[in-house]
Amino acid sequence: MNRLLLIALTSLVFGGGNLAAVAAEDASKVPVKETSKDAAVTKASEETVKDAAKENTKETAQGTAKETAKETAKETAQDASAKPVLTPADSKNSMLIEEEPLAKVEPDTAAIEKKIPLIEELITRTPKDDKLYQELGECYAKLGKDDKAVESYDKAIKLNPNFQETYRLRGMSLAKNNRIADAVSDYSEAIKLGPATYELYVRRAAGKGLLGDHQAAIDDATEALKLKPNSVEGLVVLANHEAAMGKLKDALANLNKVLELDMKKGDAYLLRGFVNKSLGNLKASEEDLKMAAELGVKVPETATK
Repeated sequence: MNRLLLIALTSLVFGGGNLAAVAAEDASKVPVKETSKDAAVTKASEETVKDAAKENTKETAQGTAKETAKETAKETAQDASAKPVLTPADSKNSMLIEEEPLAKVEPDTAAIEKKIPLIEELITRTPKDDKLYQELGECYAKLGKDDKAVESYDKAIKLNPNFQETYRLRGMSLAKNNRIADAVSDYSEAIKLGPATYELYVRRAAGKGLLGDHQAAIDDATEALKLKPNSVEGLVVLANHEAAMGKLKDALANLNKVLELDMKKGDAYLLRGFVNKSLGNLKASEEDLKMAAELGVKVPETATK
């Protein structure tokens, strides 16, 4: 099957940087059911939409969403990411699970590197201050040293296991290190500690989808949308996993809503193109794929056959 890249969701869904692609093979095992009497659903088109949904899951992720990106940007003014860049699904950058605004703004590397020894000096004076370890972890994360960031967050959590923000931050760094199950566990703990936020639900949805649990991803995306009903990225995450489970009409309805909210969401046109094709809506599929291409999204050659 074709390796389709549908979405590069930045800073909401998993962590503030690039998340290496993780295969969600279960998506290819889920049978796609016919959902319309008029739908000429062939086996080939079913496989195509499942594959599309699977690749979209990988992208989602990263962790997701313009809305979340704005929230995170408020908290960490030096992080940012702009319009997601679509890359081959096999590359490390194929799965940005981060908010879009965060990936664009470059951190002041020199200033951060100078700050690290100062924080370490403070830690020697007050070794039981969990906030210092958290701040140290954030510095390492901004430098792309997520393994060292996780080590610092581990120490912070050991000192204070009841601070939600540290779990959220560690979850993002774990995700960027491909430790998806551990990231999901941290997002779950953060949700448990409260307050449960849109960002946490959508990041966890992305993670669960990457682990192949599409129903759980749907459940989390639904919770996220209760908090932000018109979230474009949240709706795309939801539609992606609905498609992966063969809920094509539900996926189509949500993608229609996405494009009502954002007519230039190229990846949504691409996914809707595959959904329409599997439902037998060939003319609509052709129009969607054409629009996706016009918006700069790479459309696989097999999609138009």
